[in-house]
Parts: sequence; structure tokens; C-alpha cells
Amino acid sequence: MVSDFTRRLTRFITARHRLDTPNAEQAALCVEDTVAVIYGGWHAPVVRRLAALDGDEAATPVGSVGKRGVERVAFLNAVAGHALDFDDVHTLSVTHPSVVLVPALLAMAEARPETTARVAPALAVGTAVNVALGQVLGFGHYAKGWHATSTIGAVAAAAAVAHQLALDEAATGNALALAASQAGGLQINFGAMAKPIQAGNTALVGVRAARMAEAGITGAPDIFAPRGFFDLYAGPDGLAADPAKVEPRIDLGSVSRKLYPCCYFTHRMIAAGRHLYAQRGGNAVPDGSVIEMTVPKGVMLPLHIVDPNDGTEAKFCAAYTLSAALHQGRVGLADFEDDSPHRPEIRRLMSMVIIETEPDAGPDRVGVDHGAVHVRLRRGNETLAETSVAAHPGSPADPANPAEIGEKIADCLEKYRKDGGTPPATGAFRKELRTRLHLPPLRDPATPDGKSDRSRNRTPGQGAAAANQAPIERTT
Repeated sequence: MVSDFTRRLTRFITARHRLDTPNAEQAALCVEDTVAVIYGGWHAPVVRRLAALDGDEAATPVGSVGKRGVERVAFLNAVAGHALDFDDVHTLSVTHPSVVLVPALLAMAEARPETTARVAPALAVGTAVNVALGQVLGFGHYAKGWHATSTIGAVAAAAAVAHQLALDEAATGNALALAASQAGGLQINFGAMAKPIQAGNTALVGVRAARMAEAGITGAPDIFAPRGFFDLYAGPDGLAADPAKVEPRIDLGSVSRKLYPCCYFTHRMIAAGRHLYAQRGGNAVPDGSVIEMTVPKGVMLPLHIVDPNDGTEAKFCAAYTLSAALHQGRVGLADFEDDSPHRPEIRRLMSMVIIETEPDAGPDRVGVDHGAVHVRLRRGNETLAETSVAAHPGSPADPANPAEIGEKIADCLEKYRKDGGTPPATGAFRKELRTRLHLPPLRDPATPDGKSDRSRNRTPGQGAAAANQAPIERTT
């Protein structure tokens, strides 16, 4: 017998959904942001080596389903979209939803043009399923070491493509079961090429599971039954929420935009470093200083790199990202390339960093969106500067403004050009995506064409949550 949760989930996935104006605009931003990051990451070493395996070295991003096949295109684009760690995030489910969903949906739309108009609602459906599964599993799933983007995301991607293909409830249930059987991904791979490959595999699984279900291939009738997906992927303390009380709903406004190309757990650290840089007027940190950082419980789980060898590892190093922001007042794409972590001044600051984790204060204190990152710069007993950051830059609590989004897209397309590609013009790129996917037109088609990294250089404390991020008034 199918559980109530599975019945409600499949009915939600197969229902018709018409996006209201706010969600349609958020869908446009999710697509633009993801595709731009795919362009930015297209020449990353992991993508080049994967493409070379099948003689795809000269291929361009996003399209070419006719040559490669829908699953291959979804896979490569998702790898490219995750290679820079610049793709959007969802803090409740601790996942990167769009980098899995958008490549899968766009690849399917290219292969089956009649499904193009369903891409935006399918993205909203997949995100809703992603969030609902994250609510049930809770942070314990992530804390156990799973890469939630690749576990939860596989089922969510299958749901999204099932909606796009207009599968019925029985076939949708099969798609979820087939995807769950291929879901996996480990946090121990963070900082290695395997991490974006895990995202690529997840997009591929979503497409494959929905296509298999459409072809009549079956799975368990209720993948969420006892000894199923929830029981196997739950953390040591069990489920965080009763599935009977969790209802999927359309809300793309809960997705956070990344303003720095590194692990989202470092973003409040970067904001804190930028605050201190601004407080001190860019002055160098004197020798003999100590940089004390206190972070909420759970924040350091994915930040297991303490001595980064290259830019990829540096994305998961708390001391490096904080030190880079404190030293130069900004953090951008160039800070995660090649030998960037070996700069002497950054290493000098890293040697001063001491990190402490707040003591456990109950389950409500475990996760992403809680507490604050507090950083104090001192020399002996003298406090030189001090700040706290509660809201993540780019999150719903401190959202990215239109200029920042436009500048990020321009930066990613510019990186593609610098790496040898021929990108579309930023304005034309955004307009074409929105028109093709029947999404709201761009309100202000003018886009900046300034230098890289301006989108990450917001005034410290700027945004909806400025009160939460205001520096503590104690400087010398």
C-alpha cells in the first residue's frame, strides 16, 4: 500500500502548476544564474578531462543533445555548473538545487522541444520536492557525511523531469524509485573533482529515471515506505520531521544566490573579513595578532581543508577564505585559481586564525541558517577590530540586488571568454533564455560590463539584513 506522503508527493508532481509573477521571476533568475555559471565553469580541468574521454574537447556548453544524447549533456552541464562552487543553494535542505535541475530540464527541452514551456514549472516542482525531502531528513542527513545535493537531488531531479514529461502518477512513482536507487554522493569528496561529478551524476540520474519510467520500467511502488529512502538516508537521530506533516509547495524565493565562488558555509566568514577590512581602512594586520573566529555548530563540517594545495581545495578552507577577505576586502573567481592559496600574505594571515565552534545548544542550533559568525582581531589584550555576521550574503535574509546578479552573470561569461570561448553578450543571453522559456522579460536589459568580481564587492552590511551584519562598534 502506498503511503500518504508518496501519494501526496506524486499528485503534487503530476498536477498542473502555473507560476505566479514572483515565482516566475525567481525561476528566471535560477536559470540565468545556473547557465551563466555553467559557462564560467566550462573550461575547468574536470570538465575538460571528462569531455576528452569521449572526444568532446571542442564542444560548447548547454546544447548539442543531437551529438551527445540528453543524459550526456545534462551530466556535463551539471559538472560545469558545480565546478566553480558558484551555483545557488538552499539552506534548509543543504543542497544546490538548480545545478541539478536546470541542466536536466534544459537538456530534455532540447531533445523534446514540445516540453520547453514546462521547464519553469518543472523547476519549481523539483525545487519543492527537494525542499520537502530536506525537511524530512533534516541536517542529520548532511551531518552524517552525505552530499545532499546528490542524494536528495536525484529524487528531486526525477520529479522535475517527470513533471516536464507529463508522466502520470504511476510512472512518476516509478521515476522516484528508479532515481532513489541511484542516489549517492559523499562530502569527503569536497575539494576534489569528484564533487562536481557527483552533481553531474545526479542530473543524469534524474533524466534517466524519468525516461525509464516513461518507457514502462518500474521500481518499488513506495520508495518512502519503511526500509526505503528515508530510513536509509536518515541521520543517527532519525527523521527531522514526520513525512505526514510535510507538504511540498512552490516557493522559489527560498533559494539563495551565491555571491562568492566557494562553499556557502564560508560566505558569512568572507562577509566578516570584508567588514574588518573596511573597519581598518585596508590596513595590514600587524604581526603578533590573533584572528579569533567563532562559528555556529555544524558550519565546519564541510570545511575540512586546513592547508589547501590549490584553488579547488581552497573553496573548502575556512581560514583561507576569511584571510583572503580580510587581506584584500573582496573575494572572487581569481582567488580560487591555480596557486592562489600560496600567496605569502594570505598564508601569514592564515597562521593567525583560531576557530572555535559554539557549544551544542539543541537540535535547533544545528544546520546552516542559525547563529552568527563572530570574528575578533586582537593583539595581546587589545581588540583591533570585531564584527558579527548573521545573514548569509545572497540569502532571502540578505538578497542579492539586481546589479549584483547582473554583474555575476557578466563575470561568468567573461571568464568563459578568457578561457577561450565565445560567450553571448550578457543582455542578449538573459533575454534569450527568458523568451525561450516563457519567463518574465528582463526589467532592465542594461547590464554592466565592468571588471570581474565587482558583484562580490558590496558595501559590508549592505542588503536587507544590514542590521544583522552591522560591524560591532569597537575598532582601533
